[in-house]
Amino acid sequence: MADYIKRLAQLNGDSLPEAGGKGANLGVLMQAGLPVPPGFVVTTGAYAAHLQESGLPRRIGQRLQDLREDELTSLEAASREITAWIAGSPMPAAVREEISGAWEGLGEETGLAGELAVAVRSSATAEDLPSASFAGQHETFLGVYGSEAVFQQIKNCWASLWSPQAISYRLSMGFAHLEVDLAVVVQAMIASEAAGVMFTANPVNGNREEVLISAGYGLGESVVSGLITPDTFILSKDGKLKERTLGSKESKIVLTKTGPVTEEVPLSQRAGYCLDLKELTRLAELAQAVERHFGAPQDTEWALCRGKIYLLQARPVTTLSGAEADLKILGPEDQIIYQGKKAPLGLQSVMEHSPYPHKPLDFASFKHFYQALNKSFCDAGLKPPKQEIEPVERASGCVAVCYQTPSLSPAVLWKMPPALIKECCKDTEKSWQALAREMQDWLKRMDEATAQSNDRQKLTKLLQQALRDYEKFTFQRFAAVTPAGGWDDLKLKYYIKKAVGKESAEDFKERLMRALPFRTALQNKGLLKLAQTARLQGEDSPAFARELETFLRDYGDRPSAGMGRMIAPPTWREKPELIQELIAALGSAAALPSPEESDTRQAADLEAAQALIKKGLGPKAYRKFLQILDKVRDSVIIREESVFCLEKVAGCLHRLALKIGSLLAGERVIAQKEDVFFLFLEELEEGAQGSQKLRERIEKRKRAYAQVYAAHETGVHWMIATGSFPEFVTKQQQKKKRAGEEGAGVELIQGSPASRGVYEGPVCIVRNTAEFTKLKPGDVLVSPYTTPTWTPLFKVASAAVTEIGSAGSHAAIVAREYGIPAVVAIANVTKRLQDGQRIRVDGTKGSITLL
Repeated sequence: MADYIKRLAQLNGDSLPEAGGKGANLGVLMQAGLPVPPGFVVTTGAYAAHLQESGLPRRIGQRLQDLREDELTSLEAASREITAWIAGSPMPAAVREEISGAWEGLGEETGLAGELAVAVRSSATAEDLPSASFAGQHETFLGVYGSEAVFQQIKNCWASLWSPQAISYRLSMGFAHLEVDLAVVVQAMIASEAAGVMFTANPVNGNREEVLISAGYGLGESVVSGLITPDTFILSKDGKLKERTLGSKESKIVLTKTGPVTEEVPLSQRAGYCLDLKELTRLAELAQAVERHFGAPQDTEWALCRGKIYLLQARPVTTLSGAEADLKILGPEDQIIYQGKKAPLGLQSVMEHSPYPHKPLDFASFKHFYQALNKSFCDAGLKPPKQEIEPVERASGCVAVCYQTPSLSPAVLWKMPPALIKECCKDTEKSWQALAREMQDWLKRMDEATAQSNDRQKLTKLLQQALRDYEKFTFQRFAAVTPAGGWDDLKLKYYIKKAVGKESAEDFKERLMRALPFRTALQNKGLLKLAQTARLQGEDSPAFARELETFLRDYGDRPSAGMGRMIAPPTWREKPELIQELIAALGSAAALPSPEESDTRQAADLEAAQALIKKGLGPKAYRKFLQILDKVRDSVIIREESVFCLEKVAGCLHRLALKIGSLLAGERVIAQKEDVFFLFLEELEEGAQGSQKLRERIEKRKRAYAQVYAAHETGVHWMIATGSFPEFVTKQQQKKKRAGEEGAGVELIQGSPASRGVYEGPVCIVRNTAEFTKLKPGDVLVSPYTTPTWTPLFKVASAAVTEIGSAGSHAAIVAREYGIPAVVAIANVTKRLQDGQRIRVDGTKGSITLL
């Protein structure tokens, strides 16, 4: 028998392809032990079988041939025909049989075999239908009785995939119509006396310590659809009522034996609140349970029936706002000391390379990494920081880090010259190769030791030693590689200026760095190959599976966030959905460039630049120029490769920490293995000894982390113990900004130049990986920052603008590699601009102009 049915209790977060977003999410809620009404999902396979048996794929394809998204009348006509074909075609016997069995089983489970009423709800697959794209376009049917009615409403849900809006959207996005699937949720209806929505954080004022509830009589549809003005309640997280507002509640939707009907609410009921204090307290308890499970504020739907509260849905809250709430992560004595003021340069570097909130265990790797970096600076004569790098936990559970940068010292005068001489004389490639072999041997030994042991205490000691080794490798990496090419870089610039003049020097320097086979460029070639295979042969093909396996073998240890210096972020191997998002972003291009075409184009640009340099230099000088150019290009490759190898070491630390987390979760010391990242390194020993006191600390930190991350998503980047990251604006930038504002009628926003060139085009704001598919060819990529995960977007975008960064940041390096203009360090640019707004990006001057 084909697998056309899944019970909700069988589903989880990995069920998106077969159950769609709603179905998978309900399964996650059930798996968490939350009170969800029973039901089942008619999988996407059933929909595909229905089309195939009715011979509809070819028929639909022909009907949509040559259809354009702007031809509204033709779209509506096509939609009417296709929906009639799907709704009118007989359902395959095998699908009917499985649905009948599931229907009977649901009747027995609920004890309502002859009177069971269900909701039949469309559930779009997340891979093909991004979460916000089809809101409200697919059908939901409430109060459905009897198997025959269920069969028909399931077909009506399938048919709703072909609404005019959905067809138009797919045309505009370049989706292949017949590759988009729909699952259907069939769930027992709750004949609720009261129902509504509940936010586990207040979306109105941004307060994450408040619960906001909207409620009305009858089914929740009257609240969700805006049919009534509901009662509104604001509670503290512990369930204490802070505020309530009486709604008019003139009508209610009730479930009858013939389906839902709308009735008038008696005046006596309208005059009172539909929930009492006991019910509100229980709702607040449910809010805490849901938020605790997901680790972030949730928007939920609920229903109250015969004294029991049911959870009908939960989604992340995406509308939290308000700087006031963001700053509540600070205590009453805490201050934001750098806001609007000049900050130590080292903090900007930290922000560029670690631009996301860290979990407590992250600060162990943070400490060892930056101790190694500071040691290398001190060897060159700088003065060590007065304060050790240590994590700090505030009363709220928010964890940050005390960090100070090395400062200038007279010792620079006698330590720096020998260091520079040593730098000029060293063989960077030889030094790096020796270190790379040592790191590879270490990785093999460490993974073997991790796999062979299930002793929590032994593995905890192994992690402590591994972190010390990480610090050693980091120090050796800076000694071997940084500032590799520094002296040669100066000599290269000298020859370029001599050949083409000072004005053109920077442009030629960028062109001479094209066609570099550095690690991130090789990674991007692999992703392009994956995208091509997906487009030509499909993501279900053996060819794609082979390419994906090869790609993950090479790049699976890359972190899903940041630059790989922390322990907590999952790797690409753990989150293959990131690869799918990247492929989808690349696939949005009408003509996907092949890796070979890209290489050829960049090599031609490099060759043309070299030819012009040759014309401006004599034969002897040109030979010296080529020698220096090779050394500088090699130094870039080595620098990128060394970062990649440190990421592999950090990936090994991540696996080791997860192994410890699995063992602790198995002994119920912590709730789930990922909770290990909410412990300090020192607390792992407590956990290894079986301490049961860690759970409360973890939950407190998780709540605080959710606040910090929500603030981060709105542009408040907070990880240093002294407060929020500042806006890094120099006096020169401020002068340029003022000059622009006093200019002739256009708004000029000054940042820092990152990649030369000028481009005018529409803004596309991308804040995280989930928004990758928004970007279209010709767009200006506007984001808070970029990391190696974001690299493929530079193939699609025509220019880039970031809130964070410098000329040496990831966005700048990759933009220069692909020859697109880029401007960095424009504070809050993702808030100041809007999607579709046209701007001019001047990467040479470091500014953007609003057109």
